[in-house]
Amino acid sequence: MQKEKMIALAQGQLDAYNKRDLEAFCNFYHPSVQVFKLAQNEKTCDGIQAFRSMYKTRFEDAPELHCELKSRVVLNDSVLDEEWVTAGAGSTPSHVVAIYSFKDNLIAHVWFVR
Repeated sequence: MQKEKMIALAQGQLDAYNKRDLEAFCNFYHPSVQVFKLAQNEKTCDGIQAFRSMYKTRFEDAPELHCELKSRVVLNDSVLDEEWVTAGAGSTPSHVVAIYSFKDNLIAHVWFVR
């Protein structure tokens, strides 16, 4: 996949996330998307329905949820985003690295490091 397409997917999903637009957000992800906590080697989501449900809850529970991109690296067929995620005023930001891989011009895997 072209570097520009991978960057567009990573940025597009980030923009939709910050708008808490669940449908737009999910449109960037493959039907068989899988999400993992890298350090724990734990799968937290398998498939777009579970993904949609997980983020629907997250968006509803934190109406001020916001992700600030600090840096982005494209390495071979992956995009690595360093982010600060906050749930709203007064919440402690989480320092997160998200690693995205792609299939069929969509995001197919996400690994989170916190």
